[in-house]
Amino acid sequence: MWLRILAITVLVAGLSGSAMAQISLFRDDPVIVAAYENRPDDVRELMVRRSSTTRTDSDGKTALIWGAIQGSYDAIEVLLEFKTRTDIVDELGNSALYYAAGNGHYDVVELLLEADREIDRENLDGRTPLMHAAEKSQAEVAKLLIERGADVNHTDFTGRSILDVARNSRSRALQKALEAAGAR
Repeated sequence: MWLRILAITVLVAGLSGSAMAQISLFRDDPVIVAAYENRPDDVRELMVRRSSTTRTDSDGKTALIWGAIQGSYDAIEVLLEFKTRTDIVDELGNSALYYAAGNGHYDVVELLLEADREIDRENLDGRTPLMHAAEKSQAEVAKLLIERGADVNHTDFTGRSILDVARNSRSRALQKALEAAGAR
C-alpha cells in the first residue's frame, strides 16, 4: 500500500501546475469528467440531480467545452437536452464549437450548430470556428460550416483571412472550397 502511495506522489510531483489543476478539477467536477469521458448515462444522472453545467476549470472550460474537445457526441447530446448554455467561452474566448471544429469532430459540430446559432463567434484573437477548422486542415468540417453560413471573408485581429489560414495549412481541398464559396 505505501508503495502505491509513493508511486502516486512521485507521479503527481512531476506534473506542472496546470496539470495539477486539471487533476483537481477532474476529481472535483463529475459533470466535466462524465462529458470528457463520453458517459451519457452519468451525465443524465447528474443533470437530473441538478448538477451545474456552467462550472469551469482553471482555464474557463465547461463540461460542454471538454466534451467538444474530446468529441463526446453522446454526452454533449445529453447536456444540450438539459439546455446547457452554448454561449459560455473559456478564458481565451473559445467556444465548444470552436474546439469541435478544430479537432475535426464533424458530428459534434453538426450537433452544436443545431443548438448554437452563433456560427461566427470570435475568440479574443478574432478567430472563428471556421478559421480554426482551416488552421487544423479540417476540410470536411470547414465545408459544413460554410454550408451552414459561416462568414468565409472574416479576418482576425491581425488581418489574416480564412483563406490565408487555409493556405498556411496546405490543404488544397479546403482552399478550393473556400474560393468556391467566395473567400478572398
